[in-house]
Amino acid sequence: MQFHGFTTSTPGPSHQGRNDGPSALDWRRDSTFRIEGLVCRHCARRAVETLRGLPGVLAAAVRLSRETASVRYDERVTHEREIVLAMALRGYWLSPASGAPPAERAWFDAPRLGVVLALVGNLVALSLWKPARVAPKLVWIELVFALLLILVAAPPLMTRAAAFARKGIVSSELVALGAALVALMVGLSGFVLGNGTTVMTPNFLARFGDRPDATILVALETAGAIVGFAFLGHYVHQAFARRAFADIDRAVRGRYARVRRVTPREGDVVVPCAVLAPGDRIRLVAGEVAPLDMRLDVPARVAVPGGTIVDRASGQMLARGERLASPSVTGRIEHLGGMESSAAVDAVVQNTAARIEHDALRGEGGRFESVAALALFVAAIWFALFSCIVHALLLRGPIQPGVLLAGVAVLAGASSAGFVVGLPLARIIAVMRARSAGVVIKDAAALETLAGVDFAYFDKTGTLTAGAPYVVRLSWLRSAEPSMLSDVAALEAAATHPVGRAIARHLAAICVEPAVLDEPPVVRPNGVFGMVRGVLVEVSAAEPGESVPHDIRADTSVVCFRREGQTMGIFELSDPVRLDALQALRAMWHRGIACRILSGDSAASTIALGHRLGVPAAGNMGVADKARAVRALREAGGRVLHVSDGRPETARVIAADVIVAVAPNALPDSVAAPIVLRDPSLHSLVWLVDLARALRSRTRLLLTFALAYNAVIVPLCATGFVSPIAAAALSFGALLLICLLASRLMTNPRRWYVHDKLVRHPPAPFPTSTHGHSSAGKRQEFANSSRQ
Repeated sequence: MQFHGFTTSTPGPSHQGRNDGPSALDWRRDSTFRIEGLVCRHCARRAVETLRGLPGVLAAAVRLSRETASVRYDERVTHEREIVLAMALRGYWLSPASGAPPAERAWFDAPRLGVVLALVGNLVALSLWKPARVAPKLVWIELVFALLLILVAAPPLMTRAAAFARKGIVSSELVALGAALVALMVGLSGFVLGNGTTVMTPNFLARFGDRPDATILVALETAGAIVGFAFLGHYVHQAFARRAFADIDRAVRGRYARVRRVTPREGDVVVPCAVLAPGDRIRLVAGEVAPLDMRLDVPARVAVPGGTIVDRASGQMLARGERLASPSVTGRIEHLGGMESSAAVDAVVQNTAARIEHDALRGEGGRFESVAALALFVAAIWFALFSCIVHALLLRGPIQPGVLLAGVAVLAGASSAGFVVGLPLARIIAVMRARSAGVVIKDAAALETLAGVDFAYFDKTGTLTAGAPYVVRLSWLRSAEPSMLSDVAALEAAATHPVGRAIARHLAAICVEPAVLDEPPVVRPNGVFGMVRGVLVEVSAAEPGESVPHDIRADTSVVCFRREGQTMGIFELSDPVRLDALQALRAMWHRGIACRILSGDSAASTIALGHRLGVPAAGNMGVADKARAVRALREAGGRVLHVSDGRPETARVIAADVIVAVAPNALPDSVAAPIVLRDPSLHSLVWLVDLARALRSRTRLLLTFALAYNAVIVPLCATGFVSPIAAAALSFGALLLICLLASRLMTNPRRWYVHDKLVRHPPAPFPTSTHGHSSAGKRQEFANSSRQ
């Protein structure tokens, strides 16, 4: 990522969001902060020098005008919390700059917005008045309003246009400023050459038919209106984007709220919450809300949510969000309440939003969108040239004001907002809504692909089950050898699979000491093996036909431990099924998605779970077997969703259309999936499908509206039926409507809840053969079976 002043926090290694395996880790991180305490350029230079002198900081930049600081640092050496604390000790308060995508950091203050609204309103009112004769005083009034509007509204647009131009992007701000400049030149030329000052008219201009008339007013009105409406359109877009980031804003403000930390030497020191650690002592005064869970040092009166006043004794907990009713108390931070995890998730979501906007501006948001935006730009240029030529022939002079204003009308009326504003805004809103529902989306393209899936493959452990297996029974098939358990404990000591961790916990509970491994163990898809005391020891799932006790329950899994290939005993494990698994699978079927369970556990336990949930199931399947099943279905024309626990080895091999990981307690960067469910409930998966389909519907509506609008407006502007100021107003109205259409995703779809009417039919059977049938045919087959 290029380092510049508009970057957000960019967590995770360089292979984030990819499924092609790990690559070289990149420990550089970029963060943008709001900085307080700057009063002059000398302060800004000193802040830069301070940042660059901190350990681990690789580069830093401070913008005095926007009060932002951009920092690139090595996360192996330092952290955002350490940077914030170090700057606070030097008199600079830092907080993450969040609330809008990177290109929307340039914020507009209320006075500027009010002045622009007043000036645009005056220009529109004057444009509706059509005097029979152009009075000099009216021209002066129009000129003053236009120049004031340009002076107030143009600087932010010029800043954005220059930033995009340096990246090789022709932005809508640049087109608006160019059209406004042409209109202003036409108005000034008419003002100089008219109003009784014909002695200043050069002869060579007179030959081309330059005769000023009432179009002077139109030109001046157009120049101001184009800049004013472009400014208002940019502000409207920013307002909707900030509304989408509202939840993250509240979380960031809570993490960086200032509290009084009590230190032995310095007394009370005001620091942000983000730099606190468990065990730190903080002080609260009457009326303040506890930012974190803290254990009181002295008794206190507390107002709990709801207004009730309760007494808390010394040593009791003051929960986060409770308000202090006593004069002053101190307490120790008990825990951070998931602050670090929440900050990491917010940073990943911010990075996804930044990538969405960047791809849209670079024309990489989608093939059709890129082609449509480029075609619109080329068409607007050609229509502008065409209108200038036609009007020049009709008005008998190529320098007539009406000729240039016709071309300006085309450039002002053509709107690419549907492609570069509406679609990215809809995707950003969808990503933010998913974040508030406990779903982290690292790749917006995966969410759009999810809308069209036909089949869903579910892993068993940690996905349909709670992911917390426990050992029900330990049985010996031969004579008991306690030393064998020490060998098993050594193999499972560093296990990452939930089953391996369950076995390790069980052996530790019965006081089994792990032996010493001769060499590192080898992990396979169905188990682990290694050399212990010169003997090959293996712990893996029971193979088909292997001798196991006859009283094994059908809903449990069997793991065998072997020595030199001979089975010595078994662990019988149980993993409870998620309470909402049955309802979620049936809800997926009602949405036209057929589900199937693929698991590496024993066939008996997997089939029992499938029978309980009403879906086909297959056990004893390794990662390669799952990959072959997914590939066969994709080759037959199906679009496949794979739901697993997000382990990297699984994501690299199984090439499904969409991979969703159910990882409630994991950081998003550690999960090899573009979509991560941090909510353990599978209801979130069903709601996510609804969100993806709502996004697809909204995307189609925005594209249809953008194409229809430009197909109608551009020819009308070129032929002169729409005036330039009306074209600018229509372009702003189109942008406003596009933002309103995209913002519907903030409330639609609603959070999904299970109702009895959704599960009254049994699930449709999963097709045993997928060859010779199209995806649409399978969907119709499921629909027909549901009506029977």
